[in-house]
Amino acid sequence: MAEKQEVNKLPLILTAMGTVFFTVMVLHLYGYLNIAREEEGLLVAEFGLVTVGSEEAGQLRSRAANQVAECVDGVLVLHDARHNGLSGLLVDQRQRVVRCNAQSVPVAE
Repeated sequence: MAEKQEVNKLPLILTAMGTVFFTVMVLHLYGYLNIAREEEGLLVAEFGLVTVGSEEAGQLRSRAANQVAECVDGVLVLHDARHNGLSGLLVDQRQRVVRCNAQSVPVAE
């Protein structure tokens, strides 16, 4: 009987591992992977849109929310009044930033 030549599997394993590592690095470089810590992406509150003239507009509560919005460089930034120093960007369901048009630009003091 003919002897089968044994194939060295180490180069195949190293090539597969290197390919996975390289693929992950390229995806991260081009922004397809977003690796964030849990505290960076906490959901503080959910918001809904009430259109003017709808039935829901007449059912709003008189008490204001605990968040304050500010337009900074054309982006809507929310500050939480209950947690001092907690701020974040307002985004939609697809994680797109909500833009705003500021009448006047805030001046840093």
